[in-house]
Amino acid sequence: MVTRISGLASGMDIDSMVKKLMTAERVPLDKMNQQKQLMEWKRENYRESSTKIVSFQDKMTTLSRTAAINPQKVTVTGNSDALSATASSLASGVLDISVTSLATAARSVSNSTWTEKASTELAFADGAARTVQVGSSTINVDANETIESFVKKINDNSKTGVTALYDAKSGLSLTSKTTGSQTFNIDSQISSEFKLSSTNGTDAVLKVNGLDVKKSSNNFTINGVDITLKIAGGSATRIEATKDTDKIVENIQSFVDAYNDVLATLNSKVSEERYKKYAPLTTEQKADMSDDEVKLWTTKAKSGMLRNDPILQDTLSEMRNAMIQGVDIGRVDADGKNKPLMMSELGITTGTYDTKGKLILDADKLRAAVEKDPDVISNFFGKQDPSTALTNKYTQQDGILAKLKKISNASLQRMADTAGTSKVSSDLTASFLSTSSMGEQLLSLDRRISDMTSRLTMIETNYFKKFTAMETSINRYNSTSSSLTSMLS
Repeated sequence: MVTRISGLASGMDIDSMVKKLMTAERVPLDKMNQQKQLMEWKRENYRESSTKIVSFQDKMTTLSRTAAINPQKVTVTGNSDALSATASSLASGVLDISVTSLATAARSVSNSTWTEKASTELAFADGAARTVQVGSSTINVDANETIESFVKKINDNSKTGVTALYDAKSGLSLTSKTTGSQTFNIDSQISSEFKLSSTNGTDAVLKVNGLDVKKSSNNFTINGVDITLKIAGGSATRIEATKDTDKIVENIQSFVDAYNDVLATLNSKVSEERYKKYAPLTTEQKADMSDDEVKLWTTKAKSGMLRNDPILQDTLSEMRNAMIQGVDIGRVDADGKNKPLMMSELGITTGTYDTKGKLILDADKLRAAVEKDPDVISNFFGKQDPSTALTNKYTQQDGILAKLKKISNASLQRMADTAGTSKVSSDLTASFLSTSSMGEQLLSLDRRISDMTSRLTMIETNYFKKFTAMETSINRYNSTSSSLTSMLS
């Protein structure tokens, strides 16, 4: 280390001079740091874009589920107290149901000969451990097992298929967890201990559209309708399954909103103004500015990192093309030419030019389209071309969701290759892959910055060495001059 000597001998401000000299020397380093900062800002903008696209994919996945793209509803009339019904996406038709009897569970209960026990210990827990059969499993009985602990073991063992209940005055109740015409096994020692009498389970008996039907449970599905029986007897109940138009409109509006959201984000990125004269500030520049000035400058410097970016522009172009292209559902016009299903037929249109592809939904027109053709939503949104299912290339045979999924997959892949962003995460703090092209450039910049920093340290040290040598020489000359002067005087 060089011992720095102040400019007392020369009268020069050596620290200030070296600082000015190093300012010029640091220009290449400052440019590399600015280049690194710009690249990091650009990479962060890519991450913001990729997370928005991943979130959009998640919403498309939700919409692509049959229950969302083909929602059904049921209307229950007649004896509505007898049962409740909900529709799955496969629900169809009309069901007329009369409930004769409900399904019951097999049960073993202490009979009238039961008397309250004086002891809480099991009579057959006589100091020797053993196992007993309860339902579909065996229960370990420890020496001196108590009734309470034995009942707890039954309830804690999910394999028994039995629910146990004990009351000292009333006795023991064992009930099958499932209904239907069946029994369950009870060890004779338990039956004897608790004086159990058993009742078999029974099936539910009903008439469906004139057919005599038996069900082992009061909860079952017929023609895609999930039914829960509640009360036996009384008049018939009618269940009618139809398209849930309100839910369809709600789901398509959700898609339109999600599409417009991602479109707005990408449009804002590619059209954001770029202020090239506002370079990232160096540490020295920040020191000479107020916090507000630094904030305003940095906002300008960070603006437009992805202006006219080819990845985002291609994504936007492909998304708009996918929406206006339509979906080939096998229709032909009067001339025998292919007539794809267009989004305008569903009441979905694009706004004016300045909205840059934003979608607008006419709910009334969508309702009318669904009422005219109940499968129109499934055809437009849910179709998928099997020939390109494993690629990111879409065709006119692909539905809108398949097209947009492939477009977004391709976009996410390009951003991952370029900036190292995640293709599956919507987390804005997700780490970047260093193997991307920008990641490799940043690693190279880090090495160059490190080398340049070491070089500048050496240059600064050499400057101080030279000034120190100069100060030492001046001191020596001053000392010699003083000696000569004193000798001559």
